[in-house]
Amino acid sequence: MSLSQISVVKNLLVEMGLNTYQASVLTVLLHLGESKATILSKVSNVPSARIYDVLDELVKMGLVKVRPGRPALYSPVSPEDIASSIVSWNLEEMRRRIKVIEDLGKRFVEAASKIYLKGRRGLVRRPLIRIVSVGDVSEEETRKLYNDAREEILIFSQAFEYFPRVSKELLDAVERRVRVKVILKNPEKMEEDKGIVQRKILSLIKKRLGDRVELRFADDVPLRGCIIDPETDGKAIFLVEEVGVPFEFREAALTSNPGLVRALSLMFNLLWSNSRVLEF
Repeated sequence: MSLSQISVVKNLLVEMGLNTYQASVLTVLLHLGESKATILSKVSNVPSARIYDVLDELVKMGLVKVRPGRPALYSPVSPEDIASSIVSWNLEEMRRRIKVIEDLGKRFVEAASKIYLKGRRGLVRRPLIRIVSVGDVSEEETRKLYNDAREEILIFSQAFEYFPRVSKELLDAVERRVRVKVILKNPEKMEEDKGIVQRKILSLIKKRLGDRVELRFADDVPLRGCIIDPETDGKAIFLVEEVGVPFEFREAALTSNPGLVRALSLMFNLLWSNSRVLEF
């Protein structure tokens, strides 16, 4: 193995989260296969006073195996197992960090709510809409709306292809006796591949929610998204169909403006009154 290849392996280990000493020792072990601590110290340039601590750390991380003896011999696990272990360790660290941030976020909301707009002068208006990207972000906002709903959820979509990723929150809403109405596009007006997707989703809805949602089909669904509690403290997320625009470039709009939420619910109800119940 050339020095450049060894350097690449070490640098990748550092980028994956190991410190310099850990990456140096593990890289040498990958090259040698099995070695004792004194040799590893010399070849990796890790001070002899630190080498045993570094090896213990690698063993605890599941990246190195130790064979007891006088002296003890150390060997690496396979590259595949190293990568898998480091990924798992990083994911766990991310989960811990996210939990910390979520807890801090709750504390922030509680603290900031006590001073929010206390020093305002005159009328402060909320933005009419907030733009979010379509995909993971818009789906997370949709889940939040389902969780917030207390009376009614109005959903308009074409195939409702994201249902599996929000079904838990929708089921929770149904269990809270929230009324759920869904408008989908008439399968006779859809392309064949989208129709296949819709049939699969309808089967899932039937399996997970049974008859606890009201479902109708419309020949045209100009908007997609959902509205919650339009008659009280309503909120909505919606997007329009943009033919030719790649999915990753599309945007969705969030609003809690009472007038806009009411207008969207009127549009939904008009579409609902002109839609059909189909067997599925």
